Amino acid sequence: MRLTPRDLDVLRFAARHGMVTPEQLATRFFTAPPLALRRLRALESAGLLVRDRVLVAAPPVVRATPAGTRLAGCDLAPASLDLARIAHNLALVDLSEQLLAAHPGSAWTTERELRRDRMRAARAGGRWERQRRVPDGILQLAAGTRIAIELDLTPKRSARLEMLAGAYAVDRDVDTVWWYLPSETAVARMRTLVDERGLEHLIDPRLHKGDRST
Repeated sequence: MRLTPRDLDVLRFAARHGMVTPEQLATRFFTAPPLALRRLRALESAGLLVRDRVLVAAPPVVRATPAGTRLAGCDLAPASLDLARIAHNLALVDLSEQLLAAHPGSAWTTERELRRDRMRAARAGGRWERQRRVPDGILQLAAGTRIAIELDLTPKRSARLEMLAGAYAVDRDVDTVWWYLPSETAVARMRTLVDERGLEHLIDPRLHKGDRST
């Protein structure tokens, strides 16, 4: 098949995020759902995308195949189907799109890209700092501010939150952290922890509102 620039953008988006839904691809790249469905089926038939039906009541998950990943040109390995992370990954795609729309001129670096870059640095002789946290993504604003994004869909134990917060306290690669949490109670608990550690200048706990405005 003859690939269009939009086809390559679709493959790149799927490869960068690892797992996406047809609806997310349709919203980002197509003007009408029928057009999106036809083109995604063509890419699937060409062996560039694979669609996995993981749960009966949930949308299918779309991933770039090895061939699709190579054509995407983003130097990432094809994503495995990690059932435990599907809900989180798909919610993170939605959140990243909302943040990009809310901050014109910004750019998003996925967790997969961050891990790739850190591994490259380690192979090049840099120090692999195990204590450093790899965030769920980095939102870089047009002015250059680098914001680490954390998304929790379920509550974490206070000890775990404290450990993660401490990791950001020594991370010079980010200017601030927007930490999205599943409930007002979780936000209040995180805010207390942040205040106790004197990290209110660094970590901003926020309520995750799903597909509503962030």
